[in-house]
Amino acid sequence: MALKPIPLNFVTLYADLAQNVRASTHEHGSVVARKRRGREYLYVVNKDGLERTETYLGPADDSAVAEQAAALRQGAEQAKALRSTVSLLKQARIPAPSLYLGRVLEVVANAGLFSQGVTLVGTAAFQTYACILGYHLPGAAVMTNDADLLIASFVANEEKKDIEEILQRADPTFKAQMSINDKLPKVFRSNANFSVDILTTYRRGRTSPVLVEELSCSAEALTFMEYLAEDSMEAVALYGAGVLVRVPPPERYAVHKLLIAQERRGKFAAKKKKDLDQARDLLDILLETNEHSLQSALDDARGRGRAWKTAINASLKEIGRDTRQGRLPLIVTKLEAGKFSVSERPLVRSNSSRRKVTEEPKVTKSSSRSQRR
Repeated sequence: MALKPIPLNFVTLYADLAQNVRASTHEHGSVVARKRRGREYLYVVNKDGLERTETYLGPADDSAVAEQAAALRQGAEQAKALRSTVSLLKQARIPAPSLYLGRVLEVVANAGLFSQGVTLVGTAAFQTYACILGYHLPGAAVMTNDADLLIASFVANEEKKDIEEILQRADPTFKAQMSINDKLPKVFRSNANFSVDILTTYRRGRTSPVLVEELSCSAEALTFMEYLAEDSMEAVALYGAGVLVRVPPPERYAVHKLLIAQERRGKFAAKKKKDLDQARDLLDILLETNEHSLQSALDDARGRGRAWKTAINASLKEIGRDTRQGRLPLIVTKLEAGKFSVSERPLVRSNSSRRKVTEEPKVTKSSSRSQRR
């Protein structure tokens, strides 16, 4: 794949957006005034998915209320500027979620779930990597009809939340889909045929699903998912004023795709090509921008056992990354029937300019049924 850099001004624009979204402390909303019996009262209207809520602030002539309204208006101006930045990035063909997916991410973020350790995985996460890496990702333009939420690192607080109620703010038709072994639902689907799957890692006893009573749901435990759960980072989904989400670091996402591609069998076999395509796109970019981090991720995963090593090397062989354009970025040598070994580093490194936007990953702790995502 010929690597196509994103122009530096758009990479910088995204970095500024991420910083501003992360640093934004002002609540915002539309402040409206209504008169009753000759006196003016202020209200604030907020958007959350499809929901619009109106909250009473108080009399307009009250100094504390006026100060609160001024802060809300300032926050609204900041949000307007952020929306303009998101629009510019989308016009530059930087990958963005569909409007529907964007609403789902917005309500999950507004409910505080990403800040409590929930991690976005799957194609919706893959779409966020382009500006972080500084290169276009061919597969990121593909629309997805699902969102996968990994809750292995979720840290509950005193407030119990209902994931179905949260999703219904994005679309009131979201309903729990119960299976015969479910005590609480792990899949939620809307009339638009969009599904949200709740995923986790295997725990002691290797049972699935796992109850998550703090979110009034359960989660399906999947093989290799612990590899994604061990590390995460912040990213911005290009929807609205920018939605701050939590995703796996791209090198872990790529290696995880190499792993699960070899698990795709039966009705899930059609997803294998997408897994390998996404892995190849990320591998080629990471070899140019962050080779050390990629090799570290590969070494970590391959050191977890023969099954892990065999799956990774078989996928590398399938995507032809034992040879690429006359050089050997990931050398795969045959040891014995069905088993391959990857060398520690490429024979040749490119001296081309390497540009990237770095995000400091936040390590989160985690606590494997065939991988579906």
